[in-house]
Amino acid sequence: MVRRLCISLFLLGLLLLQAGPSQGGAEDPAESRKQELQRIQRQMEEKKREIKRASGKERSVLAELDKLERSMQQGALELADNRARLREAEEALRDMEKNSAELSRELGSLQRAYALRVRALYKMGRSSYAVAILTSDSFSTALKRLKYLGIIAERDRAVISQYGLALEQLSAVQAETAGRKEEITRRRREVEAQKAELAARRREKAEILSAVRSKKGTYEQTLRELEESSASLWAMINSEKAEGRKARKQPAERPEAGPVQGRFPWPVAGPVLTRFGTQRHPQFKTMIFRRGIEIGAQAGDTVRAINDGQVAFADWYKGYGKLLIIEHAVGFYSLYGNLEQLALAKGDRVSRGQTVGILGDTGSLTGPKLYFEIRFKGEAQDPLAWLTKR
Repeated sequence: MVRRLCISLFLLGLLLLQAGPSQGGAEDPAESRKQELQRIQRQMEEKKREIKRASGKERSVLAELDKLERSMQQGALELADNRARLREAEEALRDMEKNSAELSRELGSLQRAYALRVRALYKMGRSSYAVAILTSDSFSTALKRLKYLGIIAERDRAVISQYGLALEQLSAVQAETAGRKEEITRRRREVEAQKAELAARRREKAEILSAVRSKKGTYEQTLRELEESSASLWAMINSEKAEGRKARKQPAERPEAGPVQGRFPWPVAGPVLTRFGTQRHPQFKTMIFRRGIEIGAQAGDTVRAINDGQVAFADWYKGYGKLLIIEHAVGFYSLYGNLEQLALAKGDRVSRGQTVGILGDTGSLTGPKLYFEIRFKGEAQDPLAWLTKR
């Protein structure tokens, strides 16, 4: 549609260049040309507006969903990190307040001891130490008194030192407590802002999904994009496979004994929500072809590999959300879409029944579920023919 509008705009431009004087005779040629020019300019402006509107309508639904889900997951991670840091800060604050209370009690005890000592010294007077020594009845008694007075003086210095140290510690703890309170206040604001931002993104995603479910044009556009995304994905997998053989200077792999249908365990427990093959959409009456099945499950459920193999892909992919693909044998693949977490990375070896990820709703148009495909010799297969009978 955009291309047709651009062609129309181009033709209008040519018409503008070729516009000549009016043949009416009586009408002023200059005025006629001016009116014709204004008319063509108005048409060109309208075509520009149509192109802009058409470009807006033709935006990629899957690309918007993919961008939203990536930002939502990143926002959720940041929110979880901030919440964890907030809990740590609150625990640290409780410890500091407890420590501050203990220091205050210790300081009070030292203050009372110090006050008693100061009162005792006051009562003794300034010359009390000298009198105690000089009034001794013998030299040995004077030495003993001198020794005792030294011990008392040392104890007085210790009390003073402890009091000063306790004051410094209490001041430091109070300053740290104030800083921690500021951090907690800041993190609480950040948490609330991130929660609000996540809620806004969820609403935006819900609006897109509502349009996909209720508007036939948006739904059909999404199907076309899914077809293109699927074709691009498998072209990439096949290209990487061929490049890997070329880099290792190996010939094309010879066919192995084919896998046996009906012998593989289910990747996740749950009912089959949509089946493989050509089906009619219940609302739009559109014929669609599904290359995989959707298995109903709960967000957070464990998804397991159906057989031994090697991970061929593990990352985000438009239309699939977080996606993992396992190559089990030459030309035999299983695909696991709509994951919340990936448990493996590309190139990892995987065993039958091993956890490959955690189920979520990334890339899903209808909530948490597992999108599951089987490919054999380049063709999509009905997964129900390969999985064990229930």
